[in-house]
Amino acid sequence: MKQPFSRTTVLLWLLTVGMVSVAGAANWNVDGLNGGIRTTGTLVASPCVLLPESAEQELNLGSTVSWALEHPASVTPPVQVYIKLDGCPGETLFIRNNPLMRGATALTGQSAVKMTLYGESEPTDARFFRLHGGVKGVALRLNDAQGDILRPGIQSRAQILTPGRNDLVLQAQLWRTQTPTLVVGEWLSVVNIALEYE
Repeated sequence: MKQPFSRTTVLLWLLTVGMVSVAGAANWNVDGLNGGIRTTGTLVASPCVLLPESAEQELNLGSTVSWALEHPASVTPPVQVYIKLDGCPGETLFIRNNPLMRGATALTGQSAVKMTLYGESEPTDARFFRLHGGVKGVALRLNDAQGDILRPGIQSRAQILTPGRNDLVLQAQLWRTQTPTLVVGEWLSVVNIALEYE
């Protein structure tokens, strides 16, 4: 059974009255004797813990020679990015004494995660992320472990999580756009990742 990402907003009113009495209740409308504080927030349920080394990562794709990206749709070799999760729910049950499932293991309480990557999309091709700096004619391409392109602002398909530790693997590479001119230089791209559990 799927459990949607839960959000709860808490609304709290605090009265700045030291003592509540019948006489105090009668003074509610007197200026300077009463007040209130309105607080809001979000209480979220996160079945897994994002490990600190995955919270903020700097990924260096290294130097790329321009002739390797001479033709449109050329790509550089992929560099892997790991999003490390721990404490994911679920229990492992070993099924015994079942002749049809010798040595089988069943997982119960499994959950799944979907990713949404936020960043500026490439103006010439919205499937990829825009690069800032001196370069022109290239964009950042991100794929999931199955090779599906992770588009800016579009939620990925669900990935099943096993109990305990999980590594979500992404692949990053430069993509040659259809822009006729290729300009070399340094570049930078910032991508934020949001995780939603089911």
